Amino acid sequence: MYCSCTLDKNKDEFFLDKKIKSDAKILHIDTISFFKDLIYARDFLVYQDSILIVRNRKYTDVYFLELYNLKQNCLLKQMFRLGNGPNELLSANFYLNKNTLTIIDVIQDKAVFVNIDSVLQNPSYKVSPIRYFPYSPIAVQYKENQLLVENPNCFKDKKLGIDYKAPRFIIHNINDIYTDKNNYPYYTWNVTTSGQLITNYHKNRIIYGEANLPIVEIYDTNLNLLKKIQGPDNLQPNYRIISNEDGPNEILFKKGYIPYSYLSFCTGDNFFYLIYMGDYYLVGKKELEEYPLWIFQFDWDGNFKDSYSIGRFVSNISISADENSFYATAISEDKTPFLIKLSKK
Repeated sequence: MYCSCTLDKNKDEFFLDKKIKSDAKILHIDTISFFKDLIYARDFLVYQDSILIVRNRKYTDVYFLELYNLKQNCLLKQMFRLGNGPNELLSANFYLNKNTLTIIDVIQDKAVFVNIDSVLQNPSYKVSPIRYFPYSPIAVQYKENQLLVENPNCFKDKKLGIDYKAPRFIIHNINDIYTDKNNYPYYTWNVTTSGQLITNYHKNRIIYGEANLPIVEIYDTNLNLLKKIQGPDNLQPNYRIISNEDGPNEILFKKGYIPYSYLSFCTGDNFFYLIYMGDYYLVGKKELEEYPLWIFQFDWDGNFKDSYSIGRFVSNISISADENSFYATAISEDKTPFLIKLSKK
């Protein structure tokens, strides 16, 4: 067994053993070449082994999103130019969960949900970004006319003597203007957000993997916390408080010493997969590309199933149709992104 359990009044709490890293299965790495140079690409995802999803860098007259058919070597769709217009974005973070590509514009607080199957079936398919007001880089579709948003004020630290007692998530009604009536003394956005928020409404599950702490939380779709998974590493964040004359005081990580935990995810029918780093990013001393990563596999009840060693840094992950391979974006020595396939066999 790679985890142990202690029962709490409200939830099961599990601790992952460090052996899941040392005993991880090694993945075979192949580089995938494209039929054309994608000079603006920032990273890649692959859907159903055949559709290349490209996130482009921010350039004038360049679409953030491009879809290519890898088998027919052709461009299928371009969406969302740079700008302030109704169907334009100023930034774009991508998250792929089954057939839904979530795009978050953290500058304008906009979320857009692209159904990849609908794009493939309808060449004229369009979808518009949704403005949301809780300032956060993570938002997903929830119930009708609602978004589930990562709460930037979910923060506590014994050393600082701070516990905001804020919930993990905010339910935002799309047609309403959200206001938080709590008066928080510190701005904590930089140390509380960018976690992995995964939904599977068929399985009645919402998963949250913290970005900076080795913690995975399992919720039902009514946001009841069912299980908390900790480890395999014991990362201890050190915070500092910055005083600002022109704005709220901020809590930041100790300069140049940032804990990194769960960085990306992908999903299958019966399992979800999390990319795990479990180390401190030494800013200015070690490049992020020098850190090895692992993939942890769980079922939708949060039971640990397997672990895989990538052996290098990648920026995201997607999964093959048979769930025997992964696709990820690696970075070359000259900082150019390229697509790799990680095979279990």
